[in-house]
Amino acid sequence: MLGKNLIASLLTQIPVFILGVLAGIFSTRFLGDDAKGIYSIFQANTQLFVLIFSLGMQTGIVYFISSKNISENRVLGICNQLLFIGSVIFLMLLVLLYMSNSLEYLTAAQYSSFKYVVILFLLFIFSISGTIISAFFQAYSKFKIINLVSLINSVSNFLIFLGLFIFIEHTVLNQSEKINYALYLTILSYILNTLIWLIYFYKELNIKPNYEFSLNKEFKTFVYYSLIIFAGTLINFFNYRIDLWIVNYYLSDESLSYYSLASNIAQIIIYTSVTIGTVILPYLSSKNIEERKSMFPKITRYSFSFFVIVIVIAYIISEYIIPLVYGKAFYDAVKPFKILLPGVLFSCQTQLIATLIVASKKNTLNIIATGTGLIFTIALDLYLIPLWGIEGAAWATTISYMIIFTITYYLFLKYLKYPFVNYFFVNWQDINSIIKFFRK
Repeated sequence: MLGKNLIASLLTQIPVFILGVLAGIFSTRFLGDDAKGIYSIFQANTQLFVLIFSLGMQTGIVYFISSKNISENRVLGICNQLLFIGSVIFLMLLVLLYMSNSLEYLTAAQYSSFKYVVILFLLFIFSISGTIISAFFQAYSKFKIINLVSLINSVSNFLIFLGLFIFIEHTVLNQSEKINYALYLTILSYILNTLIWLIYFYKELNIKPNYEFSLNKEFKTFVYYSLIIFAGTLINFFNYRIDLWIVNYYLSDESLSYYSLASNIAQIIIYTSVTIGTVILPYLSSKNIEERKSMFPKITRYSFSFFVIVIVIAYIISEYIIPLVYGKAFYDAVKPFKILLPGVLFSCQTQLIATLIVASKKNTLNIIATGTGLIFTIALDLYLIPLWGIEGAAWATTISYMIIFTITYYLFLKYLKYPFVNYFFVNWQDINSIIKFFRK
């Protein structure tokens, strides 16, 4: 079953990847090198606030439902209350930032009016809702639905930005007009995605929330577990995204656009490894230690070998593909993208080891690794970006990714006491297993 879900999810990622790239192409061509970076900052802000105010609920949902430590109805009740409280606090925070004229530190001075307070809140509420609902399907290993909704969302997103590109292809717009169009359509995309998740939730799961949970036992246990995950995830997010804010501070809008494009393409590759982690987390959470030790090395060998091929192909074709599909104006994104690729390879492997650590309830190990990595990320960004520009940002990120992997791998071997075996490249036995699987 695990093998089928992994293969199905990876195969689904092919059209999702293609459609995501195409949507990115049309949105990038529409925005141009003057607005692409600012739009990326809005996306990064949305991701940051969703991460902060979700408090790690997604992983908590998967763990407690798959392990059956808390009933599904009470898990939903706990999540509903946390989501309501988080949304109110976030709205109050946005209003406070607006009233104190501090919102410009998150976006830019020209995008700090009350309209953008409303836009950020709408982006937040619909993004976090879809994220939390999808976690319930992950907890029940309903990956057919997860893959289907992912595909539907990719198609709708592609059509939305294709329509935008065609509709105003020959219209001259200034930067703020481009940003506004892109943000309005992004909100529309998030709304459609949330509605689709809700339809499938009531059709397939139809879980009724139970608010009669014990605050001292179930609520406290859920929040405590989720907060440990949240701390590691938040630190990890900054490892992946803080360079955007630093580039935005030191460099021009055009440089931010080039680097954000290179970083976004790299993140698409990393997201594929996150998909693998999403599939294996409920399986690892429900298995004992010996079963994990038997299963995990093979998964990591398949994954690492797959990503080696992806990285090599991406390195070879990026110099031709990026200017061809995104426009010659974005040729300067090629070099930072190539610099990012070695770090991306090891980051993909880190994702899987981190998933095993979460399933083993040793979440502090991830916090140690990502926390150390964040120190290097900030220090290297502050030193290399003023020195080498966006290439410095790429080198800082790649070095940090490798440091995080090294620490995670060391802690995984030492504290989870896994054997020092081949976790990287497939052997002949693995290849034969793959052949037999597809024949079957």
